Amino acid sequence: MVAAVVSGMLSFNGAQAQQTAPAESPKAAQTTAQSTIRMERLSAAIAKVHFSNAPINFIVPDTIAGLNEAVKSLSKDEQVKVVIFVSDTKGYFYNHFDTNQFPAFLGQHGAGNRPLWVELITNLSNAPFVSIASIRGRTQGGGNELALAFDLRYASKEKAIFDQPEVGIGLFPGGGGTDMLAQLAGRDRALEAFLSSDDYSAELAEKYGWVTRALPDAQLDGFVDRLADRLASFDKTALVTTKQRINEMVFPKEAERMASYSAFTKSLAWPGLQQRLPVFGKLYQEVGLEEVESNMGRYVGEGNKQLQVNDKARK
Repeated sequence: MVAAVVSGMLSFNGAQAQQTAPAESPKAAQTTAQSTIRMERLSAAIAKVHFSNAPINFIVPDTIAGLNEAVKSLSKDEQVKVVIFVSDTKGYFYNHFDTNQFPAFLGQHGAGNRPLWVELITNLSNAPFVSIASIRGRTQGGGNELALAFDLRYASKEKAIFDQPEVGIGLFPGGGGTDMLAQLAGRDRALEAFLSSDDYSAELAEKYGWVTRALPDAQLDGFVDRLADRLASFDKTALVTTKQRINEMVFPKEAERMASYSAFTKSLAWPGLQQRLPVFGKLYQEVGLEEVESNMGRYVGEGNKQLQVNDKARK
């Protein structure tokens, strides 16, 4: 039922996306999606996971599958102590889900028929290594919820921007972000971030506890590399046991993530979303995909203002 509702309705960025990329065969499209995740081994104890889905780093179904397989594979390697997660696409860390592919996302399941997204976050939280996000560029929607699941998050002061736009377009943000940010930032700041659907700088995100630390862009890579090297010299049992105990105290349980994911799937049929889809679709057409995506907070506000104008005109 949910997939039927989503199909053909959550495509407000679709027409513009079709204009910016040549048509591909199903086989070629699948190959491109699978290539969004790449693993690199820096040393016996340190690995790096690269993400790239140019031009604006939408998360696609194969991104989730590729990340989950990478986490599972690295978790089986007894030598791995630290994994760094980066983006290779300029201007973006992990962006939101590709809205044209929601039926495919909803069809992804892991062990025990769990939604694959929920399994990915669980596997990250339980992973016997320290996960570090090196954030340069925009991270928004599901991409921000993924970033919140990493153990440590270091952000470029000049180039990192954070946003959860779902409420502004009539959706429930069900990727676990509401559970995690409330733990990190507190009730009122989490409410502000989600309800405003606005952009947040790295410096404000650091103040809120959204990220571990904000650093000058020129220092980001060096800082993360030095920290990874330091942690890699420590005893793995001490690292992992400490991570697990802290997670037991503050990290949301899988049942809570399942409840959020269920609320998200129900929100796909909310009337408020259906009212906003044509408005935001028009924005993508008139302003351009990359302009909207790189100024998400602004255009969420503009779209809702236009909806009010449309409502008044009808009355």
